[in-house]
Amino acid sequence: MKNIFLILVLCLVSCQETKTETDQVQTDNLLSELVTKEDIIALKYTDFIADANVEKIISGWAKYRELNTIILDVKSGNLSFFKSNEEIVAALNKDLKTTIPEAINSPLILSRVIAVETKIYKLEGVVNLTTPTKESLLESVKELLVAFSNLNLQMNKKVEKESQKIVKPY
Repeated sequence: MKNIFLILVLCLVSCQETKTETDQVQTDNLLSELVTKEDIIALKYTDFIADANVEKIISGWAKYRELNTIILDVKSGNLSFFKSNEEIVAALNKDLKTTIPEAINSPLILSRVIAVETKIYKLEGVVNLTTPTKESLLESVKELLVAFSNLNLQMNKKVEKESQKIVKPY
């Protein structure tokens, strides 16, 4: 009798774990069905990328590279990074702010990084809602993409301004 009871308990526990894994897969599929690559391509915003001079300066900025990879995933409609990843998202945001290369570290760049951080947290919050709407997801995705684009634009401007050698007349 004890063996039968033990087998029943094990079956119930294993069924419950399978259900949790199935729920996670269904949630990921729901997100990919709600927001597709075509939906994101249809968003209207100006997409700036870091130019060659900026790329040289930030080549050692690992967290920017990681963020850039996440942005490319978001552009392809993959929002899985933001699903139940609170510690990793927080660590990325913290390290992104603290590891800005000295050559581009300025209050303007830091403010753009903080704007990106805010939009990452907002998108994470929308993705982790029990029933996110397509409109709210697309709005949050667009805000994140615009914030990242503005970070790239500001880095480009900073490097361009510093490279100008303006001689003032006496």
